[in-house]
Amino acid sequence: MHPRKAITALTLACAMVATPALVATPASASASASASASASAKPNLRACYDGKCKFTFTRAVNFRVSSRSYGFSRVYVSKEYMSGMFNQDMVVVRAPGMTSSLGEGARGEFRYGKKRTLNFRVLSITDQGATIRFEG
Repeated sequence: MHPRKAITALTLACAMVATPALVATPASASASASASASASAKPNLRACYDGKCKFTFTRAVNFRVSSRSYGFSRVYVSKEYMSGMFNQDMVVVRAPGMTSSLGEGARGEFRYGKKRTLNFRVLSITDQGATIRFEG
C-alpha cells in the first residue's frame, strides 16, 4: 500500500473512532418541517470569507476565503459516501493541495505555510445534507 493511502486510511479510522454514535429522537411535525425548510435554504457563503461561519448544505458548495490570511483562496465542501472500510456518509473539505474527510463530530484544520490555520468541525450529517462550522 502506498504510504499516502495508508496515512489517509489511518486518519479516517481515527476520525471514525472519535465520531459519536447517532441517537434517533422523535421530533414534532412542525420542528421537522422548519428543519427541512432551513436545510433547503441556500447558505450565505460570503460570510465565510474571514474563515468563520456555520452553514447547512444539501449539495456540494465552494466559497472564497482570504488568501492573505490563509494562503489559499477557495474551499470546497461536499458530503460523500465512503465505501469500503467506513460505509457511511462523510463530509469532505478540500482546498488546493489539501483534503480532509470527516465523520459527524470530527474536527479538521488546514494550514498553508506560516499562514493562519483554518479550523472546522462537522456538527451533523443527515440523509438530506450536513452542517459544518468553520472557526477561522
